[in-house]
Amino acid sequence: MGLTGILRLLILSTLMTYSDYALAYASSSIADMVEKAMPGVVNIRTKLAVKRAPSLDLYNFFLDGKPPLSGTTTSLGSGVIIDPKGYILTNWHVVKDASKIDVFFAKTKKTSEASIVGLDVKTDLVLLKVQPPHALTSLDLGESDGLRVGDQVVAIGNPFGFSHTVTAGIISAKGRVIGAGPWDNYIQTDASINPGNSGGPLLDIRGRVIGISTAVHAEGHGIGFAIPSSTVKSVIRDLRAYGKVVRPWLGIVAENIESASDVNHNLDGGGSHGVIITNLIVDGPGIHSGFRISDVLLQFNQQKITDVNMLQRRLGDLKTGEQVEFKVYRRAVGYMSLKLKLQEMPKGQDLPAEENLF
Repeated sequence: MGLTGILRLLILSTLMTYSDYALAYASSSIADMVEKAMPGVVNIRTKLAVKRAPSLDLYNFFLDGKPPLSGTTTSLGSGVIIDPKGYILTNWHVVKDASKIDVFFAKTKKTSEASIVGLDVKTDLVLLKVQPPHALTSLDLGESDGLRVGDQVVAIGNPFGFSHTVTAGIISAKGRVIGAGPWDNYIQTDASINPGNSGGPLLDIRGRVIGISTAVHAEGHGIGFAIPSSTVKSVIRDLRAYGKVVRPWLGIVAENIESASDVNHNLDGGGSHGVIITNLIVDGPGIHSGFRISDVLLQFNQQKITDVNMLQRRLGDLKTGEQVEFKVYRRAVGYMSLKLKLQEMPKGQDLPAEENLF
């Protein structure tokens, strides 16, 4: 082979190397997915009416002779278009107490005023409705239950007012409990989430919404939390149908069993687990079904109960009217089975202020 042939092989080999690199780079890029998902993300802008402090109002009145005034302040957040008819999902804390809610569409630079279709304080979600100013692009809800720690995710939002900022990372953990309440069940991610991201989507690499960004850890970077799509789906269904979430309840107050010393039981060699009933609501379904204070709930429809959060999540998957069965341990009696027909949870004002009320 002559010199010309050798040079030709070297050039061909080099071109193939660059071609393979370009192909590998293109296949690892999320730019196409992000570009497709962008129109499904909106900015939420709210106005909140505020009143000046009485002392300041009085001072201003004597100073310039003008009566006390009210003012407004603004808040920024993000949202996800879930239906091209104008339905948008965001966090409740983004629009709470707002006197006006505006939705900004980056694609056309247009703004539409939104109304609240329904809200759920417990999961911090609210469903908004706008009159579409143009053809809208909605995002599909994915399956968060099948996610694994280490899966790649992308967050899109409006952090600090920087519209449609994209950050990427992985799922750091699932089922996180952060002290927000008995419905805690968050996806933890290291994709950057900041003030203004709230209500925006957490996407998988196929562009499906697998979570709604909702909180960050106050003392650490790269620790953000999102409401999983498994929760979001059930909430949206009820908000569209009823304007609220119709939750079943047991009419009990329960706490985690912290150690084996709390109660002397052992189920199938599995050690100490379950939740213990600390109170019963008068005329609630629990007391009418034979539950007693100090009963330990071990299994729920043949699934082991690990803690109050797990029990609450399992209840959230069911509907009122369904019959459920519990395996219970009761001192001086032993193991027993109790059945209960789920009823709708009464309004909050009709219930005692108990933290772990089911």
